[in-house]
Amino acid sequence: MTWLQADADAEARYRSLDALPVSPASIPALLAALRDDSWRVRRLAADRLGALEATPDTVQQLVSMLGQRDDTGARNAAAAVLAQLGVAVMPAIVQLLQHADPDQRKFAADILGSLRRPEAVVPLVAAIQDEDPNVRTSAAEALGHVGGAEARRALEKLLGSRDVLLRVCALEGLAELQLPVPLPTLVPLLDDPLTRRSAWRLLGHVHHPTASMLTVRALAARESRDSALVSIGASGATLSSETEAELRIALRPVGDLIPWLEAGLASPDEELHLGALHVARALADPRLALAIAGSVRGGRDGEVALQTLLRLGLPGARSLLSSIEALADLPAEARAVAADAIVRLAEPPLCQALIALMDSGDPELAELGARALGRTRTREAIAPLVRSFEDDALAVHAWRSLVHLAETWPEEVRAALAPLVSGKLRPHAVRAWGEVMGPRAHEVLRRALHDSQEAVRAAAAEASLFTPKDSVLVLQAALMDESALVRRSATRTIGRLAPEQGQPLLARALKDADPTVLALACAAAGELGHHGSAARLDELSRHADPAVALAALEGLGLMGRLSDELLLRAAGHPDPEVLKLAFSLGADRPLLLDKALGALLHARWDVRVAAARVLAVSAGREALGPLQDAVARETADGVAHELLAEAVETLSRRV
Repeated sequence: MTWLQADADAEARYRSLDALPVSPASIPALLAALRDDSWRVRRLAADRLGALEATPDTVQQLVSMLGQRDDTGARNAAAAVLAQLGVAVMPAIVQLLQHADPDQRKFAADILGSLRRPEAVVPLVAAIQDEDPNVRTSAAEALGHVGGAEARRALEKLLGSRDVLLRVCALEGLAELQLPVPLPTLVPLLDDPLTRRSAWRLLGHVHHPTASMLTVRALAARESRDSALVSIGASGATLSSETEAELRIALRPVGDLIPWLEAGLASPDEELHLGALHVARALADPRLALAIAGSVRGGRDGEVALQTLLRLGLPGARSLLSSIEALADLPAEARAVAADAIVRLAEPPLCQALIALMDSGDPELAELGARALGRTRTREAIAPLVRSFEDDALAVHAWRSLVHLAETWPEEVRAALAPLVSGKLRPHAVRAWGEVMGPRAHEVLRRALHDSQEAVRAAAAEASLFTPKDSVLVLQAALMDESALVRRSATRTIGRLAPEQGQPLLARALKDADPTVLALACAAAGELGHHGSAARLDELSRHADPAVALAALEGLGLMGRLSDELLLRAAGHPDPEVLKLAFSLGADRPLLLDKALGALLHARWDVRVAAARVLAVSAGREALGPLQDAVARETADGVAHELLAEAVETLSRRV
């Protein structure tokens, strides 16, 4: 109960702090909040202080907090603020490097590294000679963050230091800067157990056949092979075909190759994991397929894993499909990559495995089986796909797969679909029949148009696209249907017709009572370039439903018919999405600049960012101050702060 009360008190303090204006008047309260017991309160205070302009008094108080040994939270929060305040704190932090307390000197080195200012290099190089080992290593690490020619020379010099921690810091810093040193200097450090890993990371940035030879040789040696994987992963580059060939030869005698690579693929170490992916790609051993797919965590490894699986070809796809249970247990992102590979690699020999997948009972895997069966180009896939029309969730994928198969087996697909359209109609069966039969589908479509189910009538409207001679008549009837669902499907189809067919249908759709139909009609008018609808779209841009107003503006934009008056009205619309679209469509017009300046204070962050982007590409120097103020105010949302800062940088470069 005491803990709950304390937590409630912390929440109240957080809300109180959050309500303060982002202004110099709030600095005393924010500084006091850096000592709060709650890490959330301290972080909010640090973020707010970091967004304000640094004053000498503020900097002095923050620096003094670094010496409060009895309050670790306040010390760390103060360091975080100083690291955000930029060049204004440099003199005070450089002076702190001379403090009698080694902890203070270490803080100073860490902050200088976070600031990444070139002016920090000289004092950091001097700090490498500090009597305290923690200060020395912090200074070396900071040089790796700052970079520059002088920092590089200092780090290279440290490679010969007697202090192993300094050697490691130098290697890590040079690797972070992607600045390799001469091979004769680096090679002795590859075999030292204390520097091995860092040295191999740096070797990954050496692009030379000798470096590749060293890496390949190390992969075959048990004591260095993980370090070599790190080297490959650190470089981020795809191995050359020559290196891959050498690698396959070198790894041939390794007895535990597959278990070792499986462990590397599962490693939480990102560089080791990426290195294992590149080696697996070179080996192209299908036994690794599930481990490759399972290694995906998102980001850059997803594409590498997909390309690796594709290189495994049909044997790799067989391996992925060998265990439905293992495939089902993959995390979501890993399963998506495996599914993409299976669909791309689908061939006739996989047909039975894909049918088993479709019958597995797992909805996602069943969908994957239905999608992939259409790529197999085999007649055996037709019957199970037709059978899956009984499952509404699978039917949409079965329909599209049958359309693919009809390119190879047209008569067989038509014969299999015929029973589905001879009795009670199903929506996706109607769609499939229309697309496969083309002009010969008109009888079924006319029957479907009078079906009691609105979903079937909607399917008839969509399928009419494939019966050119009947499409206008079918869509005319569908546009008068009592069901909004049917009218929406018809209107959505209009935009895909040839202009001479679609334009006569627009008048009715643009008068519909359903807002969704109106929005779709506006989109169709823009896609068809029907200038005769411009007046009606102008009216609809005032519609109370924001979706209709948005679609009308987009349609007029596609036609090139957006007037200044219309844009100004849109820029004053109460709906944020309409406002964002106005800024997107009218960034080339000076008339929106005042609106954009005002929108920097909008309640929605995405509107503030849209306004900032307009100013970044169209405004003059007069907008720089308001944009900088907007960045200073943006403390609650890190993404918005970053995007606004990019706008400031863009405008600064331009003016």
